[in-house]
Amino acid sequence: FLYLDVGSVPEVMESKELTRALSSGPFPERAAALRDPELIDYDGVSLLKEEILRGAFRIFYDRHYRKATPRAEAFRGYVVREGEPLDAFALYQALSDHMTARYNVFGWQSWPAGYSDPDGPAVKQFRKSNWKRVLYHKYVQWLIEGQLAATVEKIAGSEMSLGLYHDLAVGSMGGGSDAWNYGDVLAREADVGAPPDDFSPDGQNWGFPPMIPLRLKETGYELFIRTIRKNLEYGGALRIDHALGLFRLFWIPRGMTAKEGAYVSYPTEDLLRIIALESVRNKAVIIAEDLGTIGENVRETLRRFRMFSYRLFYFERNYPDPSFTSPEKYPETALCSVTTHDLPTLNGYWSCRDLHVRRRLGVYHDDNAWREVVETRERDKTLILSALKSAGMLPGDYPADPAMVPEMTPELCTAIYRYLASAPCKLVLVNLCDVIGAVDQQNLPGNNEGYPSWMRKMPMAIEDIMKDGRVEELAAVLREMISGSASG
Repeated sequence: FLYLDVGSVPEVMESKELTRALSSGPFPERAAALRDPELIDYDGVSLLKEEILRGAFRIFYDRHYRKATPRAEAFRGYVVREGEPLDAFALYQALSDHMTARYNVFGWQSWPAGYSDPDGPAVKQFRKSNWKRVLYHKYVQWLIEGQLAATVEKIAGSEMSLGLYHDLAVGSMGGGSDAWNYGDVLAREADVGAPPDDFSPDGQNWGFPPMIPLRLKETGYELFIRTIRKNLEYGGALRIDHALGLFRLFWIPRGMTAKEGAYVSYPTEDLLRIIALESVRNKAVIIAEDLGTIGENVRETLRRFRMFSYRLFYFERNYPDPSFTSPEKYPETALCSVTTHDLPTLNGYWSCRDLHVRRRLGVYHDDNAWREVVETRERDKTLILSALKSAGMLPGDYPADPAMVPEMTPELCTAIYRYLASAPCKLVLVNLCDVIGAVDQQNLPGNNEGYPSWMRKMPMAIEDIMKDGRVEELAAVLREMISGSASG
């Protein structure tokens, strides 16, 4: 509900009181105060939007639900269609609100005895006594679905032929509704992560429970099917985070370190068939994030199912030679990009900002390790300039020494994206952070403290971004390349 445009909710628009609250009094001041800081205040935004949404629900309940208006019938139809999953989620949300308000605890693991079992008598009694609280959360989900459907309808027929591009996370938090409702399918006493590697010498713990392969099979893959189907409903493309997880996941027993984890295999063929079926039903492209330590057998299997590969400029090399892969060697059935939310922006990469952040957080254990990563980065910057000049994306007199290009420039940024656009890949993903010069990456994987992951705001408002000359310049270059490729 953080993404809801509360001002366009019908109940808000039909209420003079709520409309007035949005435009006068403390609300505008509080909203402005939340927009000012560089980091997102999720709690502050939640409280502000929930005040309006709860007021909207009261109006909906009194003016529509109790009187069986057409809008109420539409809501009831939605509740029937969504069925038990919606009911279970709304029940959890209502319980979570109650426990937070009464005991100041978050996550079902901290709830009083008896409430950890969704089918237990304590929960059944709560549902009976608090049915209206549960109904409120169903109403909020209905609003979300309605605004999402309206967005899809608005872009239909536009130049966005593919539609919305969604992202499916590899899991959900251990204290959330999935772990509470599907305790028979999720391994609550383990976390998913990654073993130690050059990127994270101590490994990574992502802090959420994995699905249990045997229980997935025994339950007919119900949770997995629901997850894929719902994420495809309003999108033309779906990126599956950490696609290796369809083959194996790195389990870390609770209380142990990532160095003590182990890989657990998954029923790959079954999972891929489910994804393929749902993608055909929804006419959606599937992009498998096939990064990291991944065997060629994995990519071959994904190709067999015609899933798009996920190729990043930073990582596409002529291994064991560190030189960058030339554009024509990129695969056709792939999405290519420079970076992701988990990696440095172009500006951060070129200035080594990401390395300095990791050093501050103690990732590099000694001076030798630090010198090695800095030297490697400078080598890679030299190789980037060489690759761009060889491909004709930079003029011959452009400096070959990165010391002569101390900062990322619009010209260099455009050259890198032209390099990718010249590849045969079906899709090119442009990171707006690169175009507008943002330095810090959105997420630092495996780091729960010391870095504001997922909290950074874009340094510019979307309206200003769309007016920015750098954006239009890059768009024009890419349009020209696409047009030339199509005519050729």
